[in-house]
Amino acid sequence: MEHWRRKKGLMRAGAKFTTKFDPLEREVIGDLTATVSEALIQRAQSAPKDELAEMMGLRPGHSQPPEDPKLKRLLPDFEMEGDEEFDGESGLLRSLHENDIIKAKLVNLQVVNEALGPTGGVVVTIDEEEAQRFIAALNDMRLYVSEDDRGGEAEAQDRERLLEWLGFCQDSLLAAMMGPLG
Repeated sequence: MEHWRRKKGLMRAGAKFTTKFDPLEREVIGDLTATVSEALIQRAQSAPKDELAEMMGLRPGHSQPPEDPKLKRLLPDFEMEGDEEFDGESGLLRSLHENDIIKAKLVNLQVVNEALGPTGGVVVTIDEEEAQRFIAALNDMRLYVSEDDRGGEAEAQDRERLLEWLGFCQDSLLAAMMGPLG
């Protein structure tokens, strides 16, 4: 992958950010967006139904955190360890907001898919708003693949290289968005 570059837009259209992925890198990032999206969609679809809430136009989510550690990193509790607990408050907050959080994460992942294009283009150009969503999606991909305890040492090394590459991609885009420092 080439470093992200900032291009000034014409006639106040705003900045554009561009990079070029290797075909294999493009495939990896496309597969990751699909995997994370599928896991989030399954979580949203498995939420218990509440007819009263649905009649009021609400779509409640789960009241309990996910058991899958990968999803648990993407959808953490609303309370920090050691906070004073109020009976059912965390579960209520989760049921009210989890589906909206999932929706926002899916929108971010969709921006990545759209930037890559249907034909699997390796040159990616995005605007400032898409860049912010791209960074958030990269962060979610990193959270999803981190600390996976399956597999042996070879899988752990592959995962570490993937995390480093995703971090490089995220850092490069962030540096391009911030522009030169000093």
